Amino acid sequence: MQTQEIKGNLARLLATENLIVEHRKTATASFDVDRRLLTLPMWDKASGIVYDMLVGHEVGHALFTPNKDWCDIVDCPKDFVNVIEDARIEKLMKRKFPGLRKSFNGGYKELNSLDFFEIVNQNLDNFSLIDRINLHFKIGASAFIPFGASELVFVERTEKAETFDEVLKIAFDVYQFSNQTETPMTHEEMIEEAAKRENENSKEEEKNTQVSEDQFENSSTSQPDDKYDEEEYYDEEDSSGGDTGGDTSQTQRSFDNSAENLSSRHGRSPVYVEIPKAINLDRHIVDWTTLHDWIDNCSGEEENYEYVDNEYYKFRKQSQKEVNYLVKEFECRKSADAYARAGQSKTGVLDTSRLHTYKYNEDIFKKVTVIPDGKNHGLLFLLDWSGSMSNEILATVKQVLNLTAFCKKVQIPFEVYAFTNEWVCAQRSMENDNSYHSMTYGNIQKNTVYINDEHFHLMNFVSSRSNSRQYERMCKNLFREAHYYKEYSGYSTTLGVGLSGTPLNEAIVMLNYIIPEFKHNNDLQKVNVCILSDGESCSAAYGHEIYLDHKDEYRVAPRRIDYYQVLRDRETGITYEQFDYNNVTNIFIQQVRDRNPGVNVIGFRILGGSQLQNFIGRYASYEGYSDIQKQWKKEKSAIIKNPKAFTALYAISNNSLNETAEFNVESGAKKGDISKAFKKMLGSKSANKKLLSSFVEYVA
Repeated sequence: MQTQEIKGNLARLLATENLIVEHRKTATASFDVDRRLLTLPMWDKASGIVYDMLVGHEVGHALFTPNKDWCDIVDCPKDFVNVIEDARIEKLMKRKFPGLRKSFNGGYKELNSLDFFEIVNQNLDNFSLIDRINLHFKIGASAFIPFGASELVFVERTEKAETFDEVLKIAFDVYQFSNQTETPMTHEEMIEEAAKRENENSKEEEKNTQVSEDQFENSSTSQPDDKYDEEEYYDEEDSSGGDTGGDTSQTQRSFDNSAENLSSRHGRSPVYVEIPKAINLDRHIVDWTTLHDWIDNCSGEEENYEYVDNEYYKFRKQSQKEVNYLVKEFECRKSADAYARAGQSKTGVLDTSRLHTYKYNEDIFKKVTVIPDGKNHGLLFLLDWSGSMSNEILATVKQVLNLTAFCKKVQIPFEVYAFTNEWVCAQRSMENDNSYHSMTYGNIQKNTVYINDEHFHLMNFVSSRSNSRQYERMCKNLFREAHYYKEYSGYSTTLGVGLSGTPLNEAIVMLNYIIPEFKHNNDLQKVNVCILSDGESCSAAYGHEIYLDHKDEYRVAPRRIDYYQVLRDRETGITYEQFDYNNVTNIFIQQVRDRNPGVNVIGFRILGGSQLQNFIGRYASYEGYSDIQKQWKKEKSAIIKNPKAFTALYAISNNSLNETAEFNVESGAKKGDISKAFKKMLGSKSANKKLLSSFVEYVA
């Protein structure tokens, strides 16, 4: 899809608008004026210059050929109109984009050498007038296409045509003239006329290149030129060449048939899937006030939180050093960045200490250091709340709480969202709805990424929109929910807050609507997104059109995104590579970054030792893989270089997450055991600091 994407961008640039461009396994190009949809064949067998020529030609039709039924206006064959119109729109495209001259000239030259017009070993004198006009404007005057004196009138009119109304009149006149019987010119006379015309055309082309954009716009809306009178040239005695009759352009038919071979039409055309135009965030986001009120209401007197709360307070005390390290690192990097951006300017006030140097030094004024204001940053956390996280969820939550504590201290706005399919149970319980519910597909749109209104939610566990008391309440509840899966704690998890599936891709798509609102509400210039997960997302889906049996009706139902779908973002105009099993999440992340310039998407992946290679293959390149392996074995974590879509990517061993970084030894331990425990503590802290230092770079 890379070539198609490049040429699609070319089409949009040439059209000077955000056209919808689709490449399909079809024989010919088409343009839907109402939808502004340009459909192009997948010319995978065409060279670059031919591809550019074909794209430029089709965009010319999209820009300049009106969407109206001209058959009721003029009584002549379609081929005649098409040939004259082709000449007009290509002239206008070359005038508007002079760089296309090379593409048109080189493209037609290459295709003519492959005999796309089927004129090799043919006597051009015998071709119809419309065919010779077609060849003249496509392969050039240098081909010495023979015309009689009376025929040159139509060539000159075609060269000067600016409007579609003129095209219709010329096409009709050519058709009428072609059905008359006239005495042919001699071959020598035709050659002489062609050479004369080539000299005149070269002068005209130089003149056209100097036409301004304003002149172009004015000329394209001008009225037809009526200087030519039908009676004037129909009665002329000088002759035309060749076979003037017929209702078709054989050269254009041959060209169209040959052009069909430039694309392979085997297999399926891709389905273009789009990002939803709008999402009701209130329907999918469980705000922290609603979430924690529900958790508190479900916490009965029979629940015993004494042990887990003691563990929480112990964690808070132990994590202070890590949080303070983050704050210190942040302040240092922020100061360093400010210093790097600092500049000096003269004040206009004399520096008395330099006055004695005025004879040989012009710099005798005081200077002031100007430090520009830094950008306001915000942090969004997407936390994997799936069943596979059960063994690592507590350690992951601890990392998140440390990062939120850091944000709180340095006054960075933040939101923590856990993606889940389970909250629907809480909703139904709140509504006292105990009835059976089958899977429903509400608000599903054709060829659009599907996000289930009922079953997909983002639980807003922690938010900077809270005061200190509320923040502590949120952190404790989150710690309790995560701790439940670590060991028996004397209480049960909250209904609707339990671990579920992994709708990671849906959560990433939701960022398209969360980020702008988050930026606006907090007056931010930059947003950093942290995704913490231990595995791949569940399959994403889109609205697929299914026709009902024996009926002309259809319904739209979810279908898994697979190899035959291509993501397209209407807002940015970007079409991405075709989906496959390994790149779905990468494509969604890249789309979010393209739509929200400057957004950093940082990934924290929790892995087992055997998963590292596969993880890197999916999300990064293998460049420097041996160094990553060494870092992984030594530090139980690694900074992954050259990620495909993430701004930064970190791999963390699931074993290291659950290891304590505290210096703990039993009473009476031997010297070797003490030394070993001390080294382990230092190694753990060192590895974590490296990872966190790298993370702070994007926040500072």
